[in-house]
Amino acid sequence: MNNTLTDMLIKDFTENYIDKLFYFCLKKTGGSVEAQDLASDITVNIFTALKKGHIPESFSAWIWKIARNRYSSWAKTKHSQNETVSGADIADFEISDGTCLEAEFIESEELSLLRRELAFIAREHRDIIVAYYIEDRSVKDIASSLSLPEGTVKSKLFRARQILKEGMNMAREFGIKSYKPQNVRFAASGSQPSGYPWKAVNRKIPKNILLEASNNPSTIEELSIELGIAMPYMEEEIALLLRSTLLKKVEDKYITDFFIFDKDTQLLIYQAMRQNSKERSETLDKIISDILPEIKKVGIVRNNMSDNELKWWAILNLIDYIRVRKQTEDLYHRPKRGNGEEWGFVGYEDAPIPESLSMSHDGVTAEDNEFWIYKISDYDLWNRVGEMSYYEVSLLGDMIRKSRNVSTLTESEKEVWKGIENRFAHADENGNVIPDILVFDNPAFDKIHSFMETHPLFSKALEFFDAARNKTKAILKENSNPILHSQLNYCVDMQMCDIRMMTLHDEVEAGRLTIPENPSKSTMCMGIVLR
Repeated sequence: MNNTLTDMLIKDFTENYIDKLFYFCLKKTGGSVEAQDLASDITVNIFTALKKGHIPESFSAWIWKIARNRYSSWAKTKHSQNETVSGADIADFEISDGTCLEAEFIESEELSLLRRELAFIAREHRDIIVAYYIEDRSVKDIASSLSLPEGTVKSKLFRARQILKEGMNMAREFGIKSYKPQNVRFAASGSQPSGYPWKAVNRKIPKNILLEASNNPSTIEELSIELGIAMPYMEEEIALLLRSTLLKKVEDKYITDFFIFDKDTQLLIYQAMRQNSKERSETLDKIISDILPEIKKVGIVRNNMSDNELKWWAILNLIDYIRVRKQTEDLYHRPKRGNGEEWGFVGYEDAPIPESLSMSHDGVTAEDNEFWIYKISDYDLWNRVGEMSYYEVSLLGDMIRKSRNVSTLTESEKEVWKGIENRFAHADENGNVIPDILVFDNPAFDKIHSFMETHPLFSKALEFFDAARNKTKAILKENSNPILHSQLNYCVDMQMCDIRMMTLHDEVEAGRLTIPENPSKSTMCMGIVLR
């Protein structure tokens, strides 16, 4: 078996290495006679070792190790100055002699370390060293393809070898995220016609890159090692996150270009917002309870909606109205992204918050009609009867504006009405449309907000919100990189949204609000706006 393998290796050497070996010797010696002598000496050493039964683990690396060793001996004898050729000799980079980088690293452990370091060397060095040693391209060819001077290519080759050797001597340790990815959830606001940021963060790799770079400027190499991802792949991920404007480059490092709230920061903000929250909720409840009769007179209720259902929406609207009053130009704006879009984005690490605070205020616009719904994360009130489609919003808005009877519906409109009927509206015995959600126009909002502002406790409610806002801003500023401070006000406002669910929890616990008997049939906190 060994004789057969030896014969195969000798044949491989004869067919694939003889010419390259002679060329190597010719370049090293500078003359054909000396090259033939040196090539013969190398060949004899290779054949002798093979005939003795030596089977190298890496045949190519073994051949070039012998070739360089024999050349080194020849050079010592030939030159009186005892000049040696080492890995640091820049002259070695001047020729394309068919050698591979692995020739210097015969032991399997060294080969493993070398390949590891090739995975974590930066592109500017990796591309050149792979082209020269693995693709066997000349310095001149590499310089031409990269539009670089040959001297620059030589110096980068030299530096790359140093980096590789230094790295091989390091005891690298991958980070926890390499085997235990963390989770992060996101929230956004504004319009994103490009599809970003969402299409950039739907996998574990980008999520954990952003987590690692959050408040922690990191090089690509540091990110690669933390996540255990080779540089060629990490570079591609970084490019995507830069394009999506979620990552920002500062000198040679990258930092997440939006707030990701870590566990500790979230808990500090939660505690700050929960201070005096019971009294704050009582104040908000008192305002709404007192003005509820006036709100009903505005005409936003078109069916037999109970005071309890109306109060759920009114309290949430009061909270948002107080928030919006602070969204002046100098205090609040959605960050302008590098691609020209204006949208906000925040992330949240998993944190042991004592209560569910998620709430979404979603809308659908169809011509001059808008459908809005508060999606409540607790009490089985997230989906309820669902949300209206574009066509349903358009049809229902038209029917309300024109007081249309169901008998006027066209065949195509009848199909759309099927999705509306007994969900968002119903028809009485005469076919007249009765909305089962709130109906607004702009004057209605103005009147309701006027009732809120003129209530004696409104100024006290503002004080509660200002206190929560100031504490939140101080916490965020202390626990974030200065590069993100331009986004402070936006992120503070996003956190102020948590007061919605805190208040609902307080109200339900105190018995001032009642959960609907059948949440799946409820249209509570839904409305259509007729612009």
